[in-house]
Amino acid sequence: KNLDAFKAKASKGAEPNETDKRLAAMLVSRDAYQLAGSLENLTGSKAVSQTVFGIGVLGMALSTIIILMLINGFTVTEMMGAEIGGMKHKIGSILPGITGALGFLFLWGDADAKFWLAVPTSVFGMVLLPIAYITFFLMINNKSLMGTSLPQGNKRIVLNIAMGVALVAATIGAGWSIWSKVQWTGVIAVGIFFALAIIVHFTRSKQD
Repeated sequence: KNLDAFKAKASKGAEPNETDKRLAAMLVSRDAYQLAGSLENLTGSKAVSQTVFGIGVLGMALSTIIILMLINGFTVTEMMGAEIGGMKHKIGSILPGITGALGFLFLWGDADAKFWLAVPTSVFGMVLLPIAYITFFLMINNKSLMGTSLPQGNKRIVLNIAMGVALVAATIGAGWSIWSKVQWTGVIAVGIFFALAIIVHFTRSKQD
């Protein structure tokens, strides 16, 4: 009934209201072409928008798996007290690649589901990005950690400004992503995460 009314209104050239727009949004099948089409107004070309979108998804996947492999390798090394560059380090580094491949082949049997995996990945990555930038910001200014490699003079000023701009942009993006998806639930979850991080930090400081 609603669909027939929507079609009748559209045939008369009437401007769709909010209900009509929501109905149309539910009826549209969203796939890679639909999402890439959102860039068409910006690029002015369907071919360019499809290419840019495809390169973006591919770049996100490659950069994500590389970062995960690096992090996991060093984490396993620290947990097991192993040597960096040793066999345990290499096995720890390759694990995310193996699990990612198995998940892609078996856990996501539907082709559409495989594509949509990029959406939660990008949202989750955006939320965690400010945490990574804060960590990098603190690390590059830590003399005991950087030693003789600590940036000096104008180089340090420029590096800190660039990192500060990136941190602000990432924080705004993460905040918008959290609020638009889960609103107060996400804010509470982030608050709990930071509270736990502070508790763990001071607990370890007392133990040391």
